[in-house]
Amino acid sequence: MAERNDNKTESAESSLLVSRVKEGIRKLSAYSVPHYHVEVKLDGNESPFHLPSDVASQVEKALSAVDVNRYPDPEALAVRDIISRTSHFPLDGILLGNGSDELIGMLIATFCGGSGSILIPVPTFSMFGITGTALGARVLESPLDGAFDIDFNPFLDIIEREDPDLIFLASPNNPTGNVYSEEKIGSVISRSRGIVVVDEAYSDFSGQTFLPDVKEHENLIILRTLSKVGFAGLRLGILYGREELAREINKVRYPYNINSLTQATAGVVLENHEFVNENIQLIVRERDRVYKALTGMEGVETYPSDANFILFKVGDADALFGGLIDRGVLIRNFNRPGRLENCMRVTIGTPDENDRFLSAVSEILAP
Repeated sequence: MAERNDNKTESAESSLLVSRVKEGIRKLSAYSVPHYHVEVKLDGNESPFHLPSDVASQVEKALSAVDVNRYPDPEALAVRDIISRTSHFPLDGILLGNGSDELIGMLIATFCGGSGSILIPVPTFSMFGITGTALGARVLESPLDGAFDIDFNPFLDIIEREDPDLIFLASPNNPTGNVYSEEKIGSVISRSRGIVVVDEAYSDFSGQTFLPDVKEHENLIILRTLSKVGFAGLRLGILYGREELAREINKVRYPYNINSLTQATAGVVLENHEFVNENIQLIVRERDRVYKALTGMEGVETYPSDANFILFKVGDADALFGGLIDRGVLIRNFNRPGRLENCMRVTIGTPDENDRFLSAVSEILAP
């Protein structure tokens, strides 16, 4: 009996503690990445290519020189200097984050002091909304149009009515894969009285970038990352903006947020980027091949992609997902009520991995 009473007391105390959680967070679902042991992993929008042996040797040498008992350079100056030189962007307008996720949090923490709201088109990268809610911002959503582009007039109506502090535009968008209309993005930047963040995580595969426009628009900030082009394990996001804005954002950056091992590795790979460009071109060619093959399959609706992945729709996404797992192939299942019902996303892998995926899909969907 005593044990039962103790359990009841513990449960009551837990309920009291949970009641102190912010209401918005109680309603959230955590960002989850299912883990499966498979031979072909095409779910994370990562690059399938390893470092060339000569670059890997340079990385090993750089890592061996790191004093892990000491804090890293708090400003990550060497890495930012390389990025500044290669992008021809002012050093003081560049900030680094522990992935773009941290930079998104820094932006919301810095700028939600006006209307207290952020605006996102949906569907899009879920961390915009999750982070906004977690940090107490009002998250405004505007559905994309039938082509997964910005639905222009409703979007502008929200801008005029709600005056959001921040607008997040991922172009190419995740999970839809397409770039937004350049004209629409330009109009959003011009008409917004708040900050417009163009997340270009996949811009290496599309060729579309608004980085030069930062010179013309003081309210424009660009996000990029090394995660999609071969270095997801480094967790290095890059922010480009006007120097006066970067100074304000830097005030909420955690001390030593870019660890020494990431700084050492990033310094090497950024100075040896030629192999990255070659891999990007191969992924683009493979993307077009996989898109054509999927489009030719009965029962598959494929959406055009400007990224390193393809969104497609089938009659029963859950059944296809399970069948692929049985065949050692993992992709991302986005099946949920609404625009993404029975939709799935496949990351472009090596030619052999892509062949395994296509063969498995064809086998599962065969009449």
